Amino acid sequence: MDLIKEINDKYMALEAEIDQKLEKVQAEELKLERQNEQLAESSICAPAPKVLSYEEALLRNTNTLKALEIAKARLRSRSTYSPVEKLLQQALQNYRRELESLQDAEDRGKDPKNPDNQEEEGEEENLYDLVMQNVMEAKRQQTDL
Repeated sequence: MDLIKEINDKYMALEAEIDQKLEKVQAEELKLERQNEQLAESSICAPAPKVLSYEEALLRNTNTLKALEIAKARLRSRSTYSPVEKLLQQALQNYRRELESLQDAEDRGKDPKNPDNQEEEGEEENLYDLVMQNVMEAKRQQTDL
């Protein structure tokens, strides 16, 4: 008998647990139905969209087309021509050439018999000035555009 009582108790506990879960599901279903009803009521009460006259719609569409054409032109000009990028590449090439010439001069400068050592030292001092001049010219050309 104890065995039957234990089995009954076990299944009664499981049944009670299932009943609780069922009550929670029913409560959530009711809440969902109320929300759906509220949404339906609010959508019914939504104001109708403003109807434009022919002239207003034409003006709105014309302004939209103008704005789109301006944006399209800006994007096209930015994608096809970038003076800043070109100037930066030019400055980078100039800088690399100067570095290569300095390295060559340094290699030749290790020979103490070379009379060009004084000129090469002057070039090294002016390297920064040359790079800064290129950058300033690039800025000036960019602002002129």
